[in-house]
Amino acid sequence: MSLQNISNSELISRMEKLVRTERKITHLILLHILEIDERKLYAEMGFDSMYAYLTRGLGYSESSAYRRLQSARLLKQVPAVAEKLEEGSLNLSQLTQVQKCLKEQSQNSGQLLSASATMRVLEKIENKNTFETEKVLAIEFDHPIQIHESIKPQKDESVRIEFTLSKEQMEALEQAKSLLSHICPEGTWSEVISYLAKAPEKTNRTT
Repeated sequence: MSLQNISNSELISRMEKLVRTERKITHLILLHILEIDERKLYAEMGFDSMYAYLTRGLGYSESSAYRRLQSARLLKQVPAVAEKLEEGSLNLSQLTQVQKCLKEQSQNSGQLLSASATMRVLEKIENKNTFETEKVLAIEFDHPIQIHESIKPQKDESVRIEFTLSKEQMEALEQAKSLLSHICPEGTWSEVISYLAKAPEKTNRTT
């Protein structure tokens, strides 16, 4: 299909229609996953789990299959999720994160959050990005604060660093990132931190 001769307005209109259709189809796929899983039809086809059917039978990647399976299970508990999916205020990644939190809470406390309480959590993460979603879930599910530092060497001699920043430290770093946007055009954290690390050296050279 060639789209080169289609007007700009028609192209945008088609794109928006396709996105709406995609969201609706995603909801329908989740419903089919639930029903096939409930009937255990995957076993009749020679698969040992619904996950295996999604990956080996239907060709989904492992991550895509996992997101759909977890989202389907959340949809079973909270049917109203379907409407949120179709309108685009929630996505599969968010549903997967919530389902993971629900499972962990159930394992740790032996209690499963009610459908109404789960819906209230979902409403709080509507139209939020990954960072904002994780922040809400950390509060709602009372995730323990992790304070640790990890430095791991990698085969290309680069180093992977993980550490925790306080709210104030993160705000200061974000401000520095904004101020350095003309110097660090790609805006990666590694680029910004590297520049800040070299700042004292540059200052000493000028004094």
